[in-house]
Amino acid sequence: MEITLQYVSPELWPRPEGWTAVGLIGRQALAYDPERRPFLVGEGEPQPLDGDEVNASLYPAIEAAASRLWPSGWAAPLSDVFKLDRRAVTPSRIGKKGLPPRVLRALASLADDDEAASRGYLIVALARYVDRYSYPRQGLEESREDVRRDVDACMDALLDARRRGPIFPSRRTEADEE
Repeated sequence: MEITLQYVSPELWPRPEGWTAVGLIGRQALAYDPERRPFLVGEGEPQPLDGDEVNASLYPAIEAAASRLWPSGWAAPLSDVFKLDRRAVTPSRIGKKGLPPRVLRALASLADDDEAASRGYLIVALARYVDRYSYPRQGLEESREDVRRDVDACMDALLDARRRGPIFPSRRTEADEE
Protein backbone atom coordinates (compact mmCIF):
# COMPACT_ATOMS: atom_id res chain seq x y z
CA MET A 1 0.00 0.00 0.00
CA GLU A 2 1.50 3.31 -1.07
CA ILE A 3 0.38 6.33 0.95
CA THR A 4 0.99 9.95 0.00
CA LEU A 5 0.46 12.55 2.70
CA GLN A 6 -1.07 15.69 1.20
CA TYR A 7 -3.90 18.14 1.62
CA VAL A 8 -7.19 16.41 0.86
CA SER A 9 -9.98 18.73 -0.24
CA PRO A 10 -13.34 17.95 1.39
CA GLU A 11 -15.06 18.97 -1.84
CA LEU A 12 -13.21 16.32 -3.85
CA TRP A 13 -13.16 13.65 -1.14
CA PRO A 14 -16.23 14.13 1.08
CA ARG A 15 -16.08 12.39 4.42
CA PRO A 16 -18.30 12.12 7.46
CA GLU A 17 -18.30 14.91 10.03
CA GLY A 18 -15.41 14.60 12.50
CA TRP A 19 -13.21 12.48 10.25
CA THR A 20 -9.61 13.46 9.50
CA ALA A 21 -8.30 13.06 5.95
CA VAL A 22 -4.51 12.91 5.72
CA GLY A 23 -3.58 11.95 2.17
CA LEU A 24 -4.15 9.55 -0.67
CA ILE A 25 -3.92 5.87 -1.39
CA GLY A 26 -4.10 5.71 -5.14
CA ARG A 27 -6.97 7.99 -6.16
CA GLN A 28 -8.89 7.70 -2.90
CA ALA A 29 -8.41 9.56 0.35
CA LEU A 30 -7.02 8.03 3.52
CA ALA A 31 -9.19 9.25 6.37
CA TYR A 32 -9.54 8.36 10.03
CA ASP A 33 -12.77 8.21 11.97
CA PRO A 34 -12.93 9.75 15.47
CA GLU A 35 -11.79 6.43 16.97
CA ARG A 36 -8.61 6.61 14.83
CA ARG A 37 -9.62 3.77 12.51
CA PRO A 38 -8.44 4.19 8.88
CA PHE A 39 -10.77 4.22 5.88
CA LEU A 40 -10.61 4.77 2.13
CA VAL A 41 -12.90 7.64 1.14
CA GLY A 42 -13.92 8.79 -2.29
CA GLU A 43 -16.02 6.24 -4.12
CA GLY A 44 -19.29 5.36 -2.44
CA GLU A 45 -19.31 4.47 1.24
CA PRO A 46 -16.05 4.69 3.24
CA GLN A 47 -14.17 1.40 3.07
CA PRO A 48 -12.46 0.22 6.28
CA LEU A 49 -8.74 -0.51 6.07
CA ASP A 50 -6.57 -2.74 8.19
CA GLY A 51 -4.95 -0.43 10.76
CA ASP A 52 -1.83 -2.56 11.05
CA GLU A 53 -1.33 -2.52 7.28
CA VAL A 54 -1.83 1.26 7.12
CA ASN A 55 0.63 1.84 9.99
CA ALA A 56 3.18 -0.45 8.33
CA SER A 57 2.91 1.67 5.16
CA LEU A 58 2.99 5.12 6.80
CA TYR A 59 6.71 5.59 7.42
CA PRO A 60 7.75 6.31 3.79
CA ALA A 61 4.89 8.82 3.46
CA ILE A 62 5.83 10.54 6.72
CA GLU A 63 9.49 10.59 5.74
CA ALA A 64 8.71 12.12 2.33
CA ALA A 65 6.47 14.86 3.74
CA ALA A 66 8.69 15.63 6.74
CA SER A 67 11.79 15.76 4.52
CA ARG A 68 10.14 18.48 2.43
CA LEU A 69 9.64 20.53 5.61
CA TRP A 70 13.00 19.76 7.22
CA PRO A 71 15.45 18.62 4.52
CA SER A 72 18.44 18.51 6.86
CA GLY A 73 16.74 16.13 9.29
CA TRP A 74 13.15 15.80 10.38
CA ALA A 75 12.81 13.49 13.40
CA ALA A 76 13.70 16.10 16.05
CA PRO A 77 11.66 18.98 14.56
CA LEU A 78 8.64 16.70 13.98
CA SER A 79 8.85 15.55 17.57
CA ASP A 80 9.34 19.06 18.96
CA VAL A 81 6.68 20.82 16.89
CA PHE A 82 3.94 18.28 17.53
CA LYS A 83 4.98 17.35 21.08
CA LEU A 84 5.69 13.72 20.23
CA ASP A 85 8.06 11.49 22.14
CA ARG A 86 11.25 11.07 20.07
CA ARG A 87 10.71 7.31 20.03
CA ALA A 88 7.27 7.84 18.46
CA VAL A 89 8.86 9.00 15.19
CA THR A 90 11.15 6.01 14.70
CA PRO A 91 10.41 3.63 11.81
CA SER A 92 9.55 0.73 14.10
CA ARG A 93 7.15 2.73 16.30
CA ILE A 94 5.41 4.35 13.33
CA GLY A 95 5.11 0.92 11.73
CA LYS A 96 3.33 -0.37 14.82
CA LYS A 97 1.32 2.62 16.06
CA GLY A 98 1.29 5.23 13.28
CA LEU A 99 0.94 8.86 14.33
CA PRO A 100 -2.14 10.76 15.50
CA PRO A 101 -4.34 11.65 12.50
CA ARG A 102 -4.29 15.37 13.40
CA VAL A 103 -0.45 15.28 13.23
CA LEU A 104 -0.57 13.47 9.87
CA ARG A 105 -3.05 16.07 8.56
CA ALA A 106 -0.89 18.98 9.75
CA LEU A 107 2.26 17.41 8.30
CA ALA A 108 0.48 16.75 5.00
CA SER A 109 -0.91 20.28 4.71
CA LEU A 110 2.35 21.99 5.62
CA ALA A 111 4.46 19.85 3.27
CA ASP A 112 2.05 20.16 0.31
CA ASP A 113 3.59 23.40 -0.99
CA ASP A 114 6.56 24.50 -3.08
CA GLU A 115 7.81 26.50 -0.08
CA ALA A 116 7.58 23.58 2.36
CA ALA A 117 11.11 24.10 3.75
CA SER A 118 10.28 27.73 4.58
CA ARG A 119 7.16 26.55 6.36
CA GLY A 120 9.28 24.03 8.25
CA TYR A 121 11.55 26.76 9.60
CA LEU A 122 8.56 28.91 10.47
CA ILE A 123 6.60 26.25 12.34
CA VAL A 124 9.68 25.28 14.38
CA ALA A 125 10.17 28.94 15.34
CA LEU A 126 6.48 29.37 16.18
CA ALA A 127 6.39 26.18 18.25
CA ARG A 128 9.49 27.21 20.20
CA TYR A 129 8.11 30.70 20.75
CA VAL A 130 4.74 29.43 21.94
CA ASP A 131 6.29 26.77 24.18
CA ARG A 132 8.77 29.12 25.77
CA TYR A 133 7.01 32.46 26.00
CA SER A 134 3.30 32.20 25.50
CA TYR A 135 1.74 28.80 26.12
CA PRO A 136 3.05 28.28 29.66
CA ARG A 137 1.21 31.44 30.77
CA GLN A 138 -2.09 30.65 29.09
CA GLY A 139 -3.83 28.07 26.92
CA LEU A 140 -2.49 27.38 23.45
CA GLU A 141 -5.53 28.84 21.67
CA GLU A 142 -5.34 31.99 23.80
CA SER A 143 -1.70 32.40 22.71
CA ARG A 144 -2.81 33.13 19.15
CA GLU A 145 -3.20 36.90 19.73
CA ASP A 146 0.19 37.17 21.47
CA VAL A 147 1.83 35.31 18.60
CA ARG A 148 0.09 37.43 15.95
CA ARG A 149 1.14 40.62 17.70
CA ASP A 150 4.76 39.53 17.97
CA VAL A 151 4.92 38.13 14.41
CA ASP A 152 3.50 41.43 13.13
CA ALA A 153 6.10 43.37 15.14
CA CYS A 154 8.90 41.20 13.74
CA MET A 155 7.61 41.57 10.16
CA ASP A 156 7.30 45.33 10.61
CA ALA A 157 10.90 45.55 11.84
CA LEU A 158 12.12 43.33 8.99
CA LEU A 159 10.28 45.31 6.33
CA ASP A 160 11.39 48.62 7.79
CA ALA A 161 15.04 47.57 7.92
CA ARG A 162 15.05 46.14 4.39
CA ARG A 163 13.19 48.97 2.70
CA ARG A 164 15.78 51.59 3.63
CA GLY A 165 18.38 50.39 1.14
CA PRO A 166 21.93 49.28 1.91
CA ILE A 167 22.98 49.68 5.53
CA PHE A 168 26.46 50.87 4.55
CA PRO A 169 26.21 52.99 1.39
CA SER A 170 29.32 52.89 -0.72
CA ARG A 171 31.57 55.93 -0.59
CA ARG A 172 32.08 57.61 -3.88
CA THR A 173 35.42 59.18 -4.53
CA GLU A 174 36.37 61.87 -7.03
CA ALA A 175 38.09 59.17 -9.08
CA ASP A 176 34.78 57.31 -9.34
CA GLU A 177 33.05 60.34 -10.79
CA GLU A 178 35.60 60.90 -13.58
